[in-house]
Amino acid sequence: MAGPFTVGELAVALGGEVRGNADLLLTAVQPLATAGPSAISFLSNRKYRRVAESSEAGCLLVAPDVDVSGERTMIVCDDPYVGFAETMALFHPYTPPKPGVDPRAFVDPSACVEGARIEAFAWIGPGSKIGFGTWVESGAVVGAGSIVGNNCRLMPNSVVMDGCLLGDRVWLNPGAVIGGEGFGFAPGPQGHTKIPQAGGVQIGNDVEVGSNSCVDRGAMESTQVRDGAKLDNFVQVGHAADIGEHALMVAYSGVAGSTKLGKGVVLAAKTAVLGHLQIGDGVQVGVASVVSKDQPSGAKVTGVPAIEHRRWLRSATAFSDIPELLTRIREMEQRIADLEAKK
Repeated sequence: MAGPFTVGELAVALGGEVRGNADLLLTAVQPLATAGPSAISFLSNRKYRRVAESSEAGCLLVAPDVDVSGERTMIVCDDPYVGFAETMALFHPYTPPKPGVDPRAFVDPSACVEGARIEAFAWIGPGSKIGFGTWVESGAVVGAGSIVGNNCRLMPNSVVMDGCLLGDRVWLNPGAVIGGEGFGFAPGPQGHTKIPQAGGVQIGNDVEVGSNSCVDRGAMESTQVRDGAKLDNFVQVGHAADIGEHALMVAYSGVAGSTKLGKGVVLAAKTAVLGHLQIGDGVQVGVASVVSKDQPSGAKVTGVPAIEHRRWLRSATAFSDIPELLTRIREMEQRIADLEAKK
């Protein structure tokens, strides 16, 4: 843990502007509701403005157009949420352990691990390469011929199967599996014939894969997770899928085989994207939706099957009225039937 920092020092680091006491010493980052006089907090959502005004935080991170009543010390920055992330990194910097191989780890003689940290009970396969500054924690596995870039972190029991490629600064959380068998079977009268999954997985730079998430290898082509993509816990990426730069996949979301997500796509929790689809740049998919068709860049869709979000909102509002509408329709049908019977 680093710090303390003065408000002025933090403002310089964040590229922000001080309003108030630049010499105030800050020792922690804390939530608005519980922050004390020596803590910094942030306001990025206007609905928490009243909480911010009553907060005892010594300093607040705010946007330029936000005015919090009372005499407060603030750091004004373009994006307070990004500023919060950067402030957290300053107070809680990531420091990898010193390079070295624990004698209880297995490292194949043909593997290259120079400048990396290999913890006890990790397994490094033949012909693999672990980049400088990378930390392979206890129980993690790197398969034969795999390449792991610089300054990565493979947390306990994460797995990189044979022949996979990870870029720099990739983090695998506990239980993440890169390069497991793609779900490929040819149905026939005698059952399901397995299709060998001979492709690989390529993970770009600055990618994070959450706990118990899986990126499967392709049958012939490699599965791709491109630079800056972030996968939450319990996420599934199917064989030969392509996850675009800076895409976000929230918990329990999944992409089926051979589907391509564009740059900056956001899949909310429990989203399912069917196979062999093209999802354009910047598409946003709502919670628990099923995407069954190609989506153009910038689309916002929700539902099962996913439709344009505003249309889905109208449909969801009308859904609760359906029982009453059915009753009225049946009453009208009965009245029409009675009128026709009198003719």
